[in-house]
Amino acid sequence: MMDSGIVMNTTTLTEIELNTELAIGTSALNLWYGDFQALYDINLEIKQGLVTSMIGPSGCGKSTFLRSVNRINERLGYVSIDGSIDVFGNNIYNPEVELVQVRKQVGMVLQRSNPLPTSIRENILFGHKLHNRDKKYSRDDEDEIVEESLQQVLLWDKVKDHLKRKATELSLEEQQKLCIARLLPVKPRILLMDEPCSALDPKGTAAVEELIWELCGKYSILIVTHNMAQARRASEECIFMLMGKVIEHTDTADMFVTPQHQETADYIEGRYG
Repeated sequence: MMDSGIVMNTTTLTEIELNTELAIGTSALNLWYGDFQALYDINLEIKQGLVTSMIGPSGCGKSTFLRSVNRINERLGYVSIDGSIDVFGNNIYNPEVELVQVRKQVGMVLQRSNPLPTSIRENILFGHKLHNRDKKYSRDDEDEIVEESLQQVLLWDKVKDHLKRKATELSLEEQQKLCIARLLPVKPRILLMDEPCSALDPKGTAAVEELIWELCGKYSILIVTHNMAQARRASEECIFMLMGKVIEHTDTADMFVTPQHQETADYIEGRYG
């Protein structure tokens, strides 16, 4: 069972803890899929407002870590976890913390874009309506939410005259941007991105990387990538994982120029993975 950690009520998770510089902090985090241990004693401090990349060979635990921060793993009955995961200083696995509060704080962008088979406008408003069922918003209010979200992901000028168009008709790059925009009306403070460019061509990848830098500072971004060049281009700090363990966490430039561990150097130089 997850260590109970800090006791809090269900409302505090929606408030930024100004006395911590960390967006995500983990302590002695272990995770098992049945009898298989996927994460070993993960101790991480991921800073607010930065873009942090997570690299490592397939199966090393990167995506598992992301899913744990968004509490997706708990849907699987055979997953067990101990240790703690703090979001802005609060343990998200405390019994007092409701899942809906975590999902408002921590948005998740999947490897492949998953727009709803509805209009662009309804895609943007989906999460907003879901989290505000007890409130009424005017058409003008909703229009403002749609425009602001699409502006943030650099998509407004392209689609502003086609908001009734089905989202699934957009290009893959535009769909991925739309999926990010869909998170923003809920006002998350952390964006988790699990290989968001793996299905994109070089032009689409460059556009999403540009977007990541546009969002940097407004959000704390953690991006999993297998692309070493992307990690160098699109992050300020980098985490290297191997066989379920964190080997190194440092400034991205330092990791790629002067890695502190031989395992890191071997992976960066392509000796395995």
